[in-house]
Amino acid sequence: MQYKILASDYDNTLVPFGEAKPRPAVVKAVKKLQAAGGKFVLSTGRAYPGIRDKNQLGGIRYDYAITCNGACVVDRQGNVIAEHPLTSEEMYVLVDFCEDYNYPLQFNFRDAYYAYCEYEYLHTGYQRMNSPGLDCVDGEDQDRHLVDMPHAAFAAMPPQEVERFHEKYGYLGLHWMQVGAQNADGYCYYDIVRGGMDKGVGLADLCAQMGLTLADAVAVGDSANDVGMLKVAGLSACMANGTPDAKAAADRIIGDVREDGVAALIEELWFDGPRAEPSGKDFGSAWGNIESAGGSL
Repeated sequence: MQYKILASDYDNTLVPFGEAKPRPAVVKAVKKLQAAGGKFVLSTGRAYPGIRDKNQLGGIRYDYAITCNGACVVDRQGNVIAEHPLTSEEMYVLVDFCEDYNYPLQFNFRDAYYAYCEYEYLHTGYQRMNSPGLDCVDGEDQDRHLVDMPHAAFAAMPPQEVERFHEKYGYLGLHWMQVGAQNADGYCYYDIVRGGMDKGVGLADLCAQMGLTLADAVAVGDSANDVGMLKVAGLSACMANGTPDAKAAADRIIGDVREDGVAALIEELWFDGPRAEPSGKDFGSAWGNIESAGGSL
């Protein structure tokens, strides 16, 4: 077997955004891969609390998970095997900026998402999105980090405000990655991790722990936060519903998430099936219920 690992993004790669679980063909293909000795790695911007419900994967049990865009790698029980948390200075700067302008801000901790600014906005938005595993708790007392530091942050604001943040705090080198397209109210949504951190770093950390090389890994994704992983894997594929930057970083394009592109890739690479190709059908935006949600996530 040429490849040992399949590292797949979650939202709009493994599971269409807003749907309860992967579609049956994808579940079947992943289980078949694992039965043949391959390792399935979930690679996501979500923190572990956003993927720990076994029901949301439709019976798939990942072998490992790269969470928080590479900042925390866990095994299937949630035990941390590699991590790169935010520093106190990085966290406090994000809080100060978002408090000054009333922008929603959450931090991704090991046990839950904690909203430090604008809890109601975030909580209401998650309820409207109806995406399994996503919600936050009220952290506006701003004391959860006294236990341990978060691995990542998530913020909502107009794109020009990100430029203002960089003008003031660019020396920190924080890595901002846009999630989905711009909301109807003009906000964009951003995953934020330490400078130099991305899913590619998480994949490298995991391969080192497993005694493998990056050449042993296949990576599949669809958006900006997948670019690092797509660039370093032995073979990388972007979904047909992917963003231009993700497509440019990948070795090839496969079918849309809504036509089981990941399943087709597994059948091709591990079981000598036909080449996984996009159908050419236009399914529209995969992020519809973020983009149309004026005033909330």
